[in-house]
Amino acid sequence: MRPANDAASSRSRSGRGRCGRKTARSGGPFQGENSIAALLDVSDVTVRFGGVVALDGLSFAIDEGQICALIGPNGAGKTTLFNVVSRVYDPTEGHITYDGDDLIHLAPHTIARVGIARTFQNLALWPGMSVLENVMVGMHTTSKQSFLTASLRLGLSKEERQLREKAHAVLEELDLQAFARHPAAGLPFGTLKRVELARAIVSDPRLLLLDEPAGGLTHSEVDELASVIKTVRDNRNLTVLLVEHHMHMVMGISDKVVVLDFGSKISEGLPSEIQRDERVIEAYLGAPA
Repeated sequence: MRPANDAASSRSRSGRGRCGRKTARSGGPFQGENSIAALLDVSDVTVRFGGVVALDGLSFAIDEGQICALIGPNGAGKTTLFNVVSRVYDPTEGHITYDGDDLIHLAPHTIARVGIARTFQNLALWPGMSVLENVMVGMHTTSKQSFLTASLRLGLSKEERQLREKAHAVLEELDLQAFARHPAAGLPFGTLKRVELARAIVSDPRLLLLDEPAGGLTHSEVDELASVIKTVRDNRNLTVLLVEHHMHMVMGISDKVVVLDFGSKISEGLPSEIQRDERVIEAYLGAPA
C-alpha cells in the first residue's frame, strides 16, 4: 500500500493532538482506565426515544491509535452511539469529549472539520458518479470556495486539480486506482465497501467510525478488509471505533472491545478477555459447541 500522506505522517511524528496536547499513540494492548491519552471519552451517556432507552449510562474511552470494537446483539444501542458521536442524535444525559473538547455542543456539519469521519451500514455512494468523484465528495469540507467564487469558477480549476490528485493518492493507497473512472454502479460489493472507506479517510480524520464494514462480504473479503483497516490505522495514525458482527474480524484487529446489551455496557477489555466473559457469552457470543 502507498504510504500515508504528508499531513498524516507529520501528525504522527509530532505526536500532538488538535489542541496541541501531548498524546501517546497506543495502537496496541488495551491500557485500561488509567490511560492518559483518550481521544474519545464517552461518559454516562443515556439516549431515550420516548419510553425506549436506547443507551443507558454508557461510559468508555478510546486511546489515540486504538481500534475499539463496539459489539452486542441487534438493538443493543451500537448505531445509536455512532449517531450521537457524529451528532445526528443528542444524548438525553451524559457527556462526550473528543480530544478534550466538548463534542455534544458541536453542530453536525462541523464534525468532519474537527477530524471525525464515518461509514454507514448501507452503502451511501452515488451510483452514477465515478469512483474518483465519490471519493472527492469526502473532501467537501476542505474546499475554500464560496458560493460566489464557485459560480464564477474563480480558482476552481486549480482547487479541483488538487482534490483530484489527493483522491487519486487515496485510491492508490487502497488498491482502487484501476476503478477510478468506473461508475460506482456495477462494481463488486467488496470493492464498493473499500470505496466508502476511501471517501472517509480522504479528509484526513483522526477518528474513524466504521459501522458494520464487513456486512455482506465473503470470508476472503472480510479478511482482506481487516488487513486494510489495520494498515490504514497504522499508516495514518488513526483511531477507529468499529461496530461489527463478524467476530473473527473483531477479535483479530481490535485493541479493546466494549460489549453492549439493551443499551448498557456489560463488559470491556482485551479481545481475549471478552471471549471468556460469561456475561458476553450468554448475551451475545453463545456458548461454545
